[in-house]
Amino acid sequence: MSDHEPISVKDILIEIKTLAEICVDLAFASLLYSDKLVAEQVLVLEEKIDGLYQNLLDRLSVSIKSLNQAEHLRIYYIIGEANNLISDSAADMATLVLMDYDISEELKQIQHHMDQIVDLVKLDEKSCLCGKSEVTANLHDLIGIDVIGIIRSDNEMLLDYDEVMLAGDFLIFRGQLENVNQFIYLANGVVSSVEEARERIISEDIEHPRDELSYHQDLLVTMKESAELIVDLSYLYALEDLPKVKNLIIQTEEKIDKLQFELIEEVLRLYKQEMIDNKTLIAYLRMADSFEEIADAATKIAFGVTIRHKPYSLLEDVIDDSSEALDYIHVAKDSPYIGMTVREAELTDDFFQILAVRKKGKYFFFPKDEAKIHQGDALLIKEYSSPDDE
Repeated sequence: MSDHEPISVKDILIEIKTLAEICVDLAFASLLYSDKLVAEQVLVLEEKIDGLYQNLLDRLSVSIKSLNQAEHLRIYYIIGEANNLISDSAADMATLVLMDYDISEELKQIQHHMDQIVDLVKLDEKSCLCGKSEVTANLHDLIGIDVIGIIRSDNEMLLDYDEVMLAGDFLIFRGQLENVNQFIYLANGVVSSVEEARERIISEDIEHPRDELSYHQDLLVTMKESAELIVDLSYLYALEDLPKVKNLIIQTEEKIDKLQFELIEEVLRLYKQEMIDNKTLIAYLRMADSFEEIADAATKIAFGVTIRHKPYSLLEDVIDDSSEALDYIHVAKDSPYIGMTVREAELTDDFFQILAVRKKGKYFFFPKDEAKIHQGDALLIKEYSSPDDE
């Protein structure tokens, strides 16, 4: 991220939201690789978010001239508070690494069962990415990959989207399973161009992992993805008063509470039977708490709008200009997506993730790759991009 201090409420909100999202990804990456440098960076970002949150409170406070205006601005207080809590929860997870809680093997086993993967690769000197940034290489638009951090040395972590990648760098990146392998080939110099990697992704027939997870691992995957889903749904509901989305948020939040208790019971059972050690037990308990806290924080955003006035332009800008942007696409009669499968639609033009397909008033979340899109459907999509990426 940039070093300059945001000077407007909009800029502060964009940076808080973006940094909180990066914090969660980096926290999981630090656990996945037991990497203390990455974990320390999460704590640095969490401290920066604390400062941005205080700045936000100050600026909002001096701008309020009436009770009516205070009610209109309440959502921005809540977004700041919620993302501050999300970064705190990410820092709690990262702290495990600094305390030498190594559960990397547990997480590596479940990594490929997640919808979005955070991974790490060393940039080879033969790679066409050397000397380019994520933005100039057009990684997001062409192959749906976002470089969320660069480890350049034992004490240097770079987070700017326009940071030039150099041979020997370790790239922390995020993407869907379908795209990850080709990015690794690209970084290793096996694939000669980003365009070639794109063609390989489009033509590749991905085989998803067939090995089954242990019950406690499956519970953790479901908790993590459910918490991320609530974050997405909460911003959507804050923008648009959709009763079905409101009900889904409530149901998913209740589901996460239940999953947390199930996970606690299961890891305690495994510990008593000496199937996991005490550090693995504590790590799972900490992660369960963190994902539950993230879900609670996101729910604050969903129900923070007490007065709905259109257009809610500042909130729309904050969501559109941050690193994870939501959009709602109506599949009209001239839509290019008619007749496509979900996977085909996700591979067209800019890469995006289809969170849900709405058919005849009913939402189908995380639809299967082969599900067909028809006229009259609606797509809830999420795009990962740089705030500077136009």
